[in-house]
Amino acid sequence: MTQINLLKQGRVRLSKNVAAILGPFLAVVLGAIGLVWWDRGAPPGFNPTPHPTEIAEVTRNHRGVRLKGTAHYVVRMTQTMKGGDNFWIFPLMKQGDTLTRSINVLVRTPRAPEHMVTFEDLTIDGLVRPPGRLVTPDIRDKFEDRGYLFEDGFVLLEPFKIEG
Repeated sequence: MTQINLLKQGRVRLSKNVAAILGPFLAVVLGAIGLVWWDRGAPPGFNPTPHPTEIAEVTRNHRGVRLKGTAHYVVRMTQTMKGGDNFWIFPLMKQGDTLTRSINVLVRTPRAPEHMVTFEDLTIDGLVRPPGRLVTPDIRDKFEDRGYLFEDGFVLLEPFKIEG
C-alpha cells in the first residue's frame, strides 16, 4: 500500500471514531435542551411568552401567563434555600378580592413585599409549575392555620416580571 492510501484509511477511521463519540453526545445534549424547552415552554435561558389568563382558569397545563390579581400578605411566608436565597410565598386572588381564602395560585418570588402592606394589586408575568417539593407541608399548614384552603390542582407561579 502506498502512503496516500494509508492516509485515506486513517482519515476514514478517524472520522468514524469522531462520529461514534460525537453522535451520542449530541443526542444527549439535544434531548436535554428539548426536555427543558418542553418543561418551561421556552428554550433554556429564555422565559415563555406570557398569555393573559384569569386566575380561576390557570391550570398545571399552562406555562407562561400574565395574571392580574390581589396578593395576600396576611401570612408572611419566607423560604430559605440552600445557598441562602430567600423567597416570599403568597397567594394571588382575583383582582380586588381580599375576602376569598381559596388558593388556586401560589406565588414564589425573591421580591419581598413592603413592610406595612397586607394586600397589593399586582400584574405578574410568570411560569406556572406544579407545586411539587417547593410547597412543603409546613407551608400548607401555616396557610391553612390562617383560614386559607388549597384548591385541588393549585399551581405555583414563579414570576419573571412583577408590576404593581
